[in-house]
Amino acid sequence: MALHVAALFVYLFLAIDIAAQEDITGQTFNEYLDEKHKNFSTYVVKIFDNIDKSISRWVKESDNNETSEDETVSAIDEFFKSEKFIEETEKSFFRIRLGSLFQSKSSTKFNQKISAQIPLSRTKKSFQLFIDDAEKNYFSSAVSETSSDSSTEIGVNYFAPLYKGIKSKYSIGIKSFSTYVKARYSKDFKNQDWLLQPTQQFVYSTKYDFSEETNIYLNKTLDENSIFRTTLHRKTRSHVDGFDYAVAFAYYLTLSQKKGFSLTQQFWGNSKYTCEVEPQRYSGISSYSSFASWRQNIFRKWISFEIKSGVDFHRQYEYEPNYIVEFNVDFYFGNI
Repeated sequence: MALHVAALFVYLFLAIDIAAQEDITGQTFNEYLDEKHKNFSTYVVKIFDNIDKSISRWVKESDNNETSEDETVSAIDEFFKSEKFIEETEKSFFRIRLGSLFQSKSSTKFNQKISAQIPLSRTKKSFQLFIDDAEKNYFSSAVSETSSDSSTEIGVNYFAPLYKGIKSKYSIGIKSFSTYVKARYSKDFKNQDWLLQPTQQFVYSTKYDFSEETNIYLNKTLDENSIFRTTLHRKTRSHVDGFDYAVAFAYYLTLSQKKGFSLTQQFWGNSKYTCEVEPQRYSGISSYSSFASWRQNIFRKWISFEIKSGVDFHRQYEYEPNYIVEFNVDFYFGNI
């Protein structure tokens, strides 16, 4: 029911915009809508800032945590709202995401996600309150599988001061009525047009136990609007045999401030993988997938849609093609 209401809401937005193109009074409505969005975004930021002020009365330290990033890579990550960007950003935002996932080898899935981040800049520019409906990790065991631990997370992030160029982020939160702690470390290495960004993350949960993963991002800046990225991934989890490993090659291009697309080729495997089709342990590549994604702002800058299509050849389906189409609509409020 909630999805139907949300879909109707999106449809009304688009229908009104089309009518506004043909009617002289449409400009007045657009100005009215822009004003309402601006007021609400200002209200969101003001609330977050007031929370910041309240906490800063107890924690008073100087602001000396400044970091530098490659501008092109950072701008493209911000446009595509990648998982890497969400993990690293310290900006305020409130996001509503409506989406659907269609697969030829699995059932259709619909989702509604709400996320919010409240950076507390006065407390050493370090703390961040967050609410997040956890999304599927890009390097999960298969695009066609459902994440078993997807649920809402609520907690606090702490961005520690830089130490020898190493950025540290610590989190404590609640997920599925269990407590978890997380530590993430990263460092940037630059060489002309190349930017190497290794990251290491550790997570301990009272329900899901322990997991750790390594992601290495190797970015090549092609021009001010495009990058080529190679991602190397490795992950281990408690009570799961073997370890995951993956490599992805991606090309990102922003055609303007409103639109952009990406192409991705990904390979995933596990050192001790088993499934119904292959009950014996297998240590090779189990998934080959190719995707093309298009992202564009619609109607207004703070409303975006993204459509992603591709094909996955997975061992659990005897490497028969699983055709996938994913569609998301995002509504953003705040500074993001």
